[in-house]
Formats: sequence, structure tokens, C-alpha cells
Amino acid sequence: MKKPFVRLTALALSLALLLTSCGGGASATSMHLRKTEGTVGVSDGEGKDITPKENLGLYSGYQVGTQAESYAWIDLDREKLTKLDADSEIEIAKEGKKLEINVKSGSLFFNVTEPLADDETMHIATSTMMVGIRGTCGWVTDNTAALLEGTVSVTAGDQEVTINAGEMAVLTQEGGLEVREFTYDFVPGFVVKEILDDEDLKQAVLDASGIKFPTSYEELLSMLNEEPGKEVVYSEMIDFEADGSPELLVIRNSPSGEHVRFHFYIYRNGPEGIRLLDGTVPYSSSDMLYVTCSLVERDGRLFVECITATETEGRNEDGRYSFAVYNGSVAERDGGPRDWERVDLFSNGQRGGLAGRVARHNENGFIISGNEWDETLSFTMMNPYTFVRELYRIDYDS
Repeated sequence: MKKPFVRLTALALSLALLLTSCGGGASATSMHLRKTEGTVGVSDGEGKDITPKENLGLYSGYQVGTQAESYAWIDLDREKLTKLDADSEIEIAKEGKKLEINVKSGSLFFNVTEPLADDETMHIATSTMMVGIRGTCGWVTDNTAALLEGTVSVTAGDQEVTINAGEMAVLTQEGGLEVREFTYDFVPGFVVKEILDDEDLKQAVLDASGIKFPTSYEELLSMLNEEPGKEVVYSEMIDFEADGSPELLVIRNSPSGEHVRFHFYIYRNGPEGIRLLDGTVPYSSSDMLYVTCSLVERDGRLFVECITATETEGRNEDGRYSFAVYNGSVAERDGGPRDWERVDLFSNGQRGGLAGRVARHNENGFIISGNEWDETLSFTMMNPYTFVRELYRIDYDS
């Protein structure tokens, strides 16, 4: 099989995860490629390409890989299911009743409804961890194991932690294990789609973890308003992608030191459920005069502009020292979170004016990003957007 996949760099520390059984028994003796979507490749133990087809038998040494916007579903004795995310690759190792799925790159979802028998083993391995599956549901990436159901004991060297449904074990760059809780918007889209397509699984996840997956903007707003200390002060459906399917803009207050600050978020309701596409906290300082969030337009597309005005030496003629950041997307229809980026960043790093830096973009996305800036363009695009209307404002100088 041709392998166009990027392999992840292995970390030095590995860890083992042992998942609790919920009773019952099953036999991990057969594996089949249940179905595929998009471009999926399969090869046998000798590297020979095999044409993917429904219910294709998979054996030791076989490899399965997906490309962009492509997925593969693999079942084990009809009682256990794994789903390979886009841009991912696995290799199967099987000996008798011992089964291992080696995730070479990307992510893998697993849903084991019937635990293995006592004499059977099934592991999901990555370059940094080993997950011992008996009966549970969750997903793994190179350095993360997350649970939607079940309880897990995680060890790494002399470290040991236990995580439950709604928690994840993360291997940090320093080699330590951290236990973190997660909410619905952290669950990868390819996993969310499986949950939304299976009412029984959706209910089981809710019962085990308390995590709800909203299916409408109204339901999302209701959930957000239930979170203490994060008041929703503004919301509006706006078609940022100009595709006839509006996104939801949400602005929420959050206390921070002496000041009340706000965050803004843009959500999209698509094939993988409601996903957080963009969001940020406007720049702040101790001498803020005001912070405003406005809607602006450029080339037929709408963007969010956040401006923070401060009072300092060398202020502008109008008595303001301003920082402006533009956020939005040039993603086409059905673009997902990976396509939605902060496309322009205009930050004032100089006193006495709005001279700053602009990251250029066109219909294909970034032209210049990160710390690479077009200084000439920065001065010719001082005000690259047309003001539409103010959305929300906080004054600090009154």
C-alpha cells in the first residue's frame, strides 16, 4: 500500500492503560473492514496493495490507511468497533487470541460493547502508549487516551493515575502524566459523528460521563448558559462562510482580576455535529479604556474585529493606543475546524499610530503566517475591512 502519511515522532516515555471489564465475554478472533469513506488504502503483511471492499478480512501484518476526509471502520467479531480518523494509519498484529492495533499516525476511536474473555487480549498501541481494551469506549492519539465510558488505570514509569468517563490521560512534553476533564467540544469530530448516529451510544455516554452533545444552536446556548461565571451576553447567527448555512457567534463575559473581560466563539453545525471553529480573548492591559467587538466585511465575507484601546504615553491623536485583531475564515462550504483559521492578524506594536502587521490570505488560506510578515502590505492595508456594526463593547474609563 502506498503510504502518504506523516509518522509522529515517538516520545521516550511509554505508558500502559488497563481498562476495567463490565462482564460478559466475546472472542477477538476475526477482523473485517466493515466500510470505508473517501480514499482508503489496505496492504497485506508483504506490503501488497489490496482493493478495499465491504467486510474485507484483515489479518496479522495488514495495514489500513486513510487520506484527507477519509475514514475506515473495522469490526471485531461484530461486537467491537474501531474507526480510523482521516489522515491516519494502523497496522494489525494478531497471534491466537492476542490482538494489537498499532496506530502509526493519527487517531482511532474504539467502542467495545462486549468485553473480552479472560484468556483474550486486545491492545491499541501508539508510539507512546499501550491501551489494554476489555470493555469500554473512547479514543486514542499518539499521546492521549480519553474515555467516554469506563475506568482506566494509567501507568508511566513509576507514575500511576486513574481516569474515568469524561477524563483523559495526557503525556506531557516533560514526560509526566496529567489527568484532565474534557467537555463535548473537545471530542474529535470523527468520534462525535459516531455518537450522534447511535442513540444508544449517545445515551450511554451521557449516563457514564454526563457529557451532552448539542444538535442545535438553541440547545448549545442553553448548555452555555448553565455554566456558572460565563454569562452569554450576546449571540447571533452569522453566515461567516457565505455558503447559506450560518454559524453561531457567541460572546461571553468572564471575570479576570480587576476587569470584566469577554471571549468570543464561533460555532458551526455540520456533519460532525456542532464544532467550535474559532474563538479568542481580545488583548487586555491594566490601562484599558475600552474593548469592542464588531462585525466587518471584506471581499464579500464577514469577519469579527476586536479592538482594545489603551491609555499610554505616545498615544494617537484621538487619545487612543489601539490594538486590532481580525478573525474569520476563508473556508469553502463544508469546511471543518481544520480549515477554519484566524486568517488575518493586525496587531499594533508601535506607538503613535496604527502601524502594525498583517498576515495575508486569499481564497486558499494563508499566504504568510506565524512570524513571517509582509511589512509592505502592513502599511498598505492599514484598514483592510469595511465596518458593518458594533456587536459588543465594554468601557473601562467611565
